[in-house]
Amino acid sequence: MIIKIAPQSMKTKASKETWEQWTSLRFPMSGDYAIPMGLAPVSIDIQRQYGTYLEPNLWILHALN
Repeated sequence: MIIKIAPQSMKTKASKETWEQWTSLRFPMSGDYAIPMGLAPVSIDIQRQYGTYLEPNLWILHALN
């Protein structure tokens, strides 16, 4: 049973250069980019040369029978 939606359960912040190394992608302008195996896009800020990823999650109650 789903207990609660956690739209921002994990936050990962890193430089644009690091995101490019991790993903093997290029981020030529500011914006949101789909990344391999990502559940959400990474948001890149070119002016700051920085990227932020906010991953969603679900809190689920599991029966222990």
